[in-house]
Amino acid sequence: MGDHTEAISIDYDPSVISYSELLGYFWKGHRCQYNNSRTQYMNAVFYRSEEQQRLADTALKIRAASLGINPEDVATKILPVKTFTYAEKYHQKYAIRGDMRARLDEIYSDSKALADSTVATRLNAYLGRGADQNRSEFLEELSEYGLPEAIEKEVRAQVSR
Repeated sequence: MGDHTEAISIDYDPSVISYSELLGYFWKGHRCQYNNSRTQYMNAVFYRSEEQQRLADTALKIRAASLGINPEDVATKILPVKTFTYAEKYHQKYAIRGDMRARLDEIYSDSKALADSTVATRLNAYLGRGADQNRSEFLEELSEYGLPEAIEKEVRAQVSR
């Protein structure tokens, strides 16, 4: 189990949001003074280029300064991306469960298709914690997802609880 690190890979459009802005969101919600001793759960920011490495290192220093600690005391690692392997299908989109999950598994042929699905990602986010904050917005856009009627009905029932 210790030969991998659980991580997410974010595809983004740099004309919409920059790598630096993504780093800002990461550091804002991240407790960087603590790190798990197990590789599987270590805290890390991954980069794909020298420019991203420079931006990540700078962001780490800014975060350390805002916390009043030395950058060396930040336990989060800045590492190059080597390989990225999608988790097994049953590990994807954890907040989607039960019959709804079984129906989505029929729609998405493999773990990559499920992981890359914008619809499944939004469902997972809202069913996780997002619906508590944006319930009406979510219910308004739900019909635009093109989900089978049974799944949409189940989602509406689950979010309305």
